[in-house]
Amino acid sequence: MFQLSIDYSKDEEYHFRLASELAPLRREGLLIIGSGNIVHNLRMADFHDMDAEPYDWALKFDEFVEGCLLSGDHDKLIGYRDMGSAASLSVPTNDHYLPLMYVIGLKGKNEKIRFTHSGFQNKSVSMRCFVVGE
Repeated sequence: MFQLSIDYSKDEEYHFRLASELAPLRREGLLIIGSGNIVHNLRMADFHDMDAEPYDWALKFDEFVEGCLLSGDHDKLIGYRDMGSAASLSVPTNDHYLPLMYVIGLKGKNEKIRFTHSGFQNKSVSMRCFVVGE
C-alpha cells in the first residue's frame, strides 16, 4: 500500500490525466481507493445537528455528480465549476474533491459504477461511496 499525495497547485484536468496514466496498475490487480467528499463545506456545516436536512445547493451538486458518474460524463466532473453557485458552495476548496478525479481517471470506458452508500451529514457534507468495476 502507498499513499499518493495531491498537488493542489494543479487543476482537475491534471489529476484526471495522471490517474489515467496509473490505470495499468489496476490490471495488475492493485486495489486503488479514492477518499474525499463530493460536497464538503465546513464553513456552512450545522455541527449541532448531524442529521439536519441538506442545503438545496448541496443536494443539487451531489445529484449532478451522481448523474455524471452514472453517465460517464467526466468532462463535466472535471469542469464542475461551470455549474455555478451550487458548485462553488459545495466545493469551496478542492482538496476533498480531487480524489474523485483519480477514481474517474482510473475507470475503464465500459466499467460500471455501483453506489454502496450515499447520504449527508451536518447539512453541507455528502458521503457518496461507490465501487468501479466488479
